[in-house]
Amino acid sequence: MAEENREEPLRISRPLILTGGFQVFADQLYNRFIQLLAIAVGATVDQLGILNAAKSIASNVLQVFFGRMADRYGKKRFIAVGRFLNGIILAGVIFIEAPEWLIPLIILCSIFVSMALPAWNSLLGDYAPEGRRGEVIGRINSLAQIGGLSAMLIALAISLSQTGASTRASYLPVMAMASGASFLSSVLVMFTKEKHRVQATKALDFSKLIGDIKLRRYLILNTSYGVGMAFAWPLFPFIITEKLGMPVWQVAILAITETGANIVTQRFAGKFMDRTGRRPIIVFSRMIMALAPLSYALATSWLHIVVAEIFLGMGMGAWMSSESTYAIDLAPGELRATYLAASATAFGLASFAGSLLGSYVTEHVLTSGGLEAINTGLLISAVLRLVLGFAYMSAYESRPKGQP
Repeated sequence: MAEENREEPLRISRPLILTGGFQVFADQLYNRFIQLLAIAVGATVDQLGILNAAKSIASNVLQVFFGRMADRYGKKRFIAVGRFLNGIILAGVIFIEAPEWLIPLIILCSIFVSMALPAWNSLLGDYAPEGRRGEVIGRINSLAQIGGLSAMLIALAISLSQTGASTRASYLPVMAMASGASFLSSVLVMFTKEKHRVQATKALDFSKLIGDIKLRRYLILNTSYGVGMAFAWPLFPFIITEKLGMPVWQVAILAITETGANIVTQRFAGKFMDRTGRRPIIVFSRMIMALAPLSYALATSWLHIVVAEIFLGMGMGAWMSSESTYAIDLAPGELRATYLAASATAFGLASFAGSLLGSYVTEHVLTSGGLEAINTGLLISAVLRLVLGFAYMSAYESRPKGQP
């Protein structure tokens, strides 16, 4: 570790920022509109719960494996291959006309993104000096988020020419753009630089992960919070489509609002973490997200959802800055991508369960039914997010000692 800390960080380059920007461009469009596309082709609450669960498990169950491979063989190649294959699957989504066909494609898409994600987050560590790790990672991420903002502005411009209710055809242009952006990121990453390390051992010793008490506690916290957070995921789209009947242009404005709040928060969160510690930002990021399902449940206008997206953007900005920084702080240099992947896997497995639980409770346990049951489910998620977010106060502080 001492030898690694003396290494000079790599210099941030235009290909690095563009790679991040096009990744976010693709992911923003996909994550924002895939569930709305599912509803447009006839998905029910149960099917949306299964869709979210499949997306969560596929996105995360292989991240430890891919993270380990990235640690051994290099990060750029995993980002390039994952994003290229993701682009192919996103192109296939354009031709889907029934919800049953979406699930296998979403599983494949999620697996290929999970191939790239731990490698990308680890790559950022090559550019971040220890004393300014939070600031530099936050700056890179905030610049990359401009890609997501651009995606939503383009989606807004396209949707303004559409008339009538949103249909399957309304979402096809954004899926096509997501596919193209994923292809571009797979090419651009090959023009970035990475630090190469010699991996001493070939087999992953899971005892190194489980034996790290700081990481173990964080994984437990991520698992519990993942259930509470994902409880609301199958419910949000029905507020947008069934309760408020929002067209694509309004959804694009929501995303623009969320991304803007995300960018601003990341610029400040990184510097704050480097000065005062990681844990306050981690707790803030989790607890403020309780306001999102609360706002959705109480909304009577699409403008109320805009307020929810501001809170969500602040939470996601703080989360994105703190998650990578915290895991990189804890990890030995040769296991950086593996630690990042372990954190994501714990959250992903929990969100798989939370998404299924949210859809099941809303559809089969709450007797009110319909939108009233969906509103109740959102309020349950808000309480869970608040309580389980506060539990992160028990996480260990990872800010390096002696850091100014």
